[in-house]
Amino acid sequence: MMEALSRLGMVAAWLAVVWAAAPLAQVASAGLALMVPLVVVVVGAVLEELERHGAAVLGIALTGVAVWGLAVATWGVLGGSVLVLSAAMVLVTGPVGQ
Repeated sequence: MMEALSRLGMVAAWLAVVWAAAPLAQVASAGLALMVPLVVVVVGAVLEELERHGAAVLGIALTGVAVWGLAVATWGVLGGSVLVLSAAMVLVTGPVGQ
């Protein structure tokens, strides 16, 4: 239970930073600035679970590339890449102290 709450806190902090940085990335609209990070983190969490349960690497990789394409299309190459990589780091790394 504590691990889940800690992970939720990490994701919430990541979203707060990402949403604060959206104007710097010159995202086309406020809706995209809000929704694309949510899509990235939700799809990333699902992919992480699928990987834990033995899903095929090719499917995970292709889905990851598609999500990166969405992020790049809305946040630009640099912003989208940072968005996806930072989401992956938040999802993959455990809470501090574990």
